[in-house]
Amino acid sequence: MRLITLTGFIFGTPALLESTRQAFEAAVSTGSILLTITTNAGNQYVINCYLDALDIPINRSATKAPFNLTLIAPDPTIYDNSAGGLQTASLVPVTGGGVTWPIAWTPVVWAPGGLPTTITNTGNLATYPMITLTGPATNPTITNISTGQFFSIQGLTTTGTDVIVIDMLNRTVLLNGGPILTYVTVTSSWFPLLSGSNSIKLTTGNSLDTVTGVISWRSGYRGI
Repeated sequence: MRLITLTGFIFGTPALLESTRQAFEAAVSTGSILLTITTNAGNQYVINCYLDALDIPINRSATKAPFNLTLIAPDPTIYDNSAGGLQTASLVPVTGGGVTWPIAWTPVVWAPGGLPTTITNTGNLATYPMITLTGPATNPTITNISTGQFFSIQGLTTTGTDVIVIDMLNRTVLLNGGPILTYVTVTSSWFPLLSGSNSIKLTTGNSLDTVTGVISWRSGYRGI
C-alpha cells in the first residue's frame, strides 16, 4: 500500500474558521477519497485512498489553522486521469470463422472470425481492468495470452439482454447487477494488464454466441 501525508493550512475569517475546520474534517472522513493530482505540466492523476489520520491543532491564530492529513492507498498505483486516460477496447469471440462441414443447408450459418485484441498499458505498473460482456454467451473465458492467465465462467449461459461485469481490481463479477462468483472456476485468475503490450482473447463454448465485450483500463504508474 501507499502512505500519503499532506500538510497545510485552513484559512477563514474569525467567524468562519471553526466551521471551515469542521467541513474539512467531514470531507475526508466519509468512506473512500479520490485524491487528484495535477502536475505543473498539466497532467492529471488519481489515487484511491482512505483516511488514516487527521490532526488540526488549535492555535492562537484567528484566521488560519495548520493541519496534518495522512491517507492510506491500499492500491498504490497512480492512475492516469488526463483527457483520454480511461481507455477502452472491444472484444469479440475468437473463432476460426467460415462454415462447419458437412453443411446443414437449413439454414447455413457462417460464423465470423475473430482475433485476440491487443491492448497497450502505457504505464510502468500492471493495472487491473474492468471487462463488460453483453449478449449471448456460453461459458465465457477471457485470457491474457501474454501472461497465460485466464478468467473463466462455467455453467452459465446468457441471453441477448444480459450483461456481465468483471472487476479485476476489486474481484467482483456481476450478472445484471447480481453476484455470480460461484460460476467462476477455481483455476481462474484476477489478472492484470502488464506494462506494455497485452494480447486478450475472448472465447465461449458455442460458436454461434454473439456476445461482445469491452475492456477498460487506466495506465498506472509507481511515481510521477
